Amino acid sequence: MPKVKATCDEEQGASSSKRRRTEEPPPPQQHHLYLILDDWALGYSIRKIDVSSGAPDPLLQLPNGVGREVAAIRLPPPIFRLNARRGLPMFFTPALGSSIVALHPKEDDGFGRGIPNRGGAVFDVHKSYLEFIHPSAHGPPINLLDLSPMDEDPDLECELGSLSWRELPDAPFSTVKVISYAVLPEERATTIFASVGLMTDDVTYSIQIMADDGAVGACWKRVGEWMLPFHGRGYFDPALNAWVGLSMYCLETGHICACELVSPTSSDCPGWKFSKEKLFSDDPAETHVGATLVYMGGRSRFCLLECVVVYYKKYRRAKHYHFEDKDADQQLFRYFCRTTTFSLRYDENGDLTTGGSQRVRYYKAPKGDVTRTMCEVPVAFWM
Repeated sequence: MPKVKATCDEEQGASSSKRRRTEEPPPPQQHHLYLILDDWALGYSIRKIDVSSGAPDPLLQLPNGVGREVAAIRLPPPIFRLNARRGLPMFFTPALGSSIVALHPKEDDGFGRGIPNRGGAVFDVHKSYLEFIHPSAHGPPINLLDLSPMDEDPDLECELGSLSWRELPDAPFSTVKVISYAVLPEERATTIFASVGLMTDDVTYSIQIMADDGAVGACWKRVGEWMLPFHGRGYFDPALNAWVGLSMYCLETGHICACELVSPTSSDCPGWKFSKEKLFSDDPAETHVGATLVYMGGRSRFCLLECVVVYYKKYRRAKHYHFEDKDADQQLFRYFCRTTTFSLRYDENGDLTTGGSQRVRYYKAPKGDVTRTMCEVPVAFWM
């Protein structure tokens, strides 16, 4: 067959096609689960975990949880270490899409929680830079440490400049009494809902922050004498048009809860549904320590991070150990990070279900180095 030579127009078209291919934007950044543990003597380690690739390892059914030692995956090495006071998971928060903010205090409040000083650090997990925040409400960052100096990013300066403090009016409740909270994003405003109760009267409050004016004129309002039904944060999921979180009720422990959205102008208690499936481990060899739910976006994708402990001698099971207790025999028990990825939907009966989408993995936690608080309140972000 004779060779066909491209014409000038065809060559130009091919060149244009090549240019289009080379000018195509890079693929979106792949997201991972970023797990934070205080297994470092001077502070915290951040690890990047790929929970979405491959099939979960089979879990051997051996007595007393021994199978987890065989099937569990070793945690990857840290991508970053942060020097800060250990045992304070509540001072971590995500920001700017791919940044982890640490606002750890230097002083103690007398109850082991620390006194916030408005200073801290911001670590971008995708661009690998660390920004220090001045311990002043209005002060600029005092320094920037770029961990990838050869990778220049023209958007870096603009992105860092978007970090700022916004003063909110004092809340009519103690923040340590907040049981659940959620955010309602709207086109021109963002409304924060916070529920307090259990030891006090059940009350939900809200504050609305306008996109243009920020916190100017914002004030806390008493919404109603009821509580949002989840423990900790409820994530807004647009596919379900609901807030999704871990159930705070004892009878539904380990179940996922989908709660109707609340209008900022309404005082009515919302309705909610619990998942048909219990996602916490039901293995009698495992003892639940703590859990957190992470929203993965997409079509109602989530990851449940559960910390469990496995005791290898029954007579030790009733004895309470702190994770940092160096006198305890570490061979008698072991801690694991159990991840369950799943998607949510409503079935034909309108019930909330994972529909068989659960995928479970076990990771070996560092032996004896993590404080118990960090395992009771696990910290992980999807970025």
